[in-house]
Amino acid sequence: MSITFICNGLSPVIVGQAIDRAIATGSLSTLWLWVVILLSTFCINAAAGWFARSLFQRAALEIGHELRMTVTDRISHPKGMAGKPRTAGELLSIASADTQRVSDAVMMTVFPVAEIVSIIYVAVMVSSVNLALGLGVLLGGPIVVMISLKSATPLRKRSAKRQSALAAASATATDVVQGLRILKGLGAVDTVRSRYHAVSDNAYQKTVDANGAQARLNAITETAGAFYVIIVGISSGLMALNGLMSVGELITVVGLTQFIITPMTMLGKNIASRWATAQASGRRIQELLLSDASFTTTQPTLPALRPGITVVTQSPPEELVNLPRERYIVAPHDSHMFEGTVLENVHPDRERALWALDVASAEDIPGGPDRQVGENGGHLSGGQRQRVALARAIAADADVLILQDPTTAVDSVTEQTIAERVAAARADKPTIVYSNAPAWQAVEVEAK
Repeated sequence: MSITFICNGLSPVIVGQAIDRAIATGSLSTLWLWVVILLSTFCINAAAGWFARSLFQRAALEIGHELRMTVTDRISHPKGMAGKPRTAGELLSIASADTQRVSDAVMMTVFPVAEIVSIIYVAVMVSSVNLALGLGVLLGGPIVVMISLKSATPLRKRSAKRQSALAAASATATDVVQGLRILKGLGAVDTVRSRYHAVSDNAYQKTVDANGAQARLNAITETAGAFYVIIVGISSGLMALNGLMSVGELITVVGLTQFIITPMTMLGKNIASRWATAQASGRRIQELLLSDASFTTTQPTLPALRPGITVVTQSPPEELVNLPRERYIVAPHDSHMFEGTVLENVHPDRERALWALDVASAEDIPGGPDRQVGENGGHLSGGQRQRVALARAIAADADVLILQDPTTAVDSVTEQTIAERVAAARADKPTIVYSNAPAWQAVEVEAK
């Protein structure tokens, strides 16, 4: 990126040299030489810019992906999160919007370097024409950046408030959609709508305030840069009138000044705005990642549970009341599927997934284990979805497995096969089955 910026800044230098050494002397061959140099500079500029942006975008995507996975792993960790309660919507906002803002800040490790190199380059080139002007350019960059940083204080504060308000609105919307059926049943839709209206209005107002602060920052930065260009331009013109520089040198200085205004103002605005936004999101991510576990890090002992199948039809066994959360897996009656193949919904290890599908009597699904299940298992029947979900629970090999009505969508013959295979696969580990089906009660009696 530094090479790209410098190539942009070389254009006025090459044009100035062409005027003094070719046009002023009337040398056509020298003029063609500078034209070739200019075209070569454009080619290098294009190549460097392409590679720079490709690498920058790849870095941002990879860091964003890694950060999202880290946040998601922390959210889904079985040890849970202590501290303030977080809604599903708030967690979604952190895992999506906040991680995106932080990954966008990767540009702060790329563009500021190129912008600082550009300022130094222009200062050196202008100093070769006039030392005083070169020192002015070198000092002007930090001054414009300092003005931008000073003007960005309101933006930093309002960006944090905006992100907090947007997160609250996103969290409320997610939670409302997630619980819409329950809200309709309670007749509380109007109440929730009024609450969402309030948080949405607050997010709108905070966004307007932050955008206003951003606009004022841009205006101040652009004005400071414009004054800088005017001062350098007038100084260069006076020097040219007094014979202290040639026409080509004047064009070089004015062209370099016009070029440097963009990197200079970008440096101030990016540090002031993008970094402020990323900091606010970074704090929210850090708070989540560094939250203490809700459960102890040591593996708690399991209560005395009988290995094999235990069928429960009403209240759970007394031993389950204090069962450590990280030692068991619950396979609910209505399980969700992810888009992908049957195998991908069971276990990443193919052999283990095939074994679990066999235990769940799901080996006969049309299309085989590589069949696409569609969104939330839409390409599978109810019985097929139920057996794939059961296979996923079996493949996890939990210390204690709890199944809730695992075979209500299959016929009685398949149900008997599943019960027998699960009993055999889980013979040495406790498996609690909430079901009234005779097949499960039969395998429990047989095990006893």
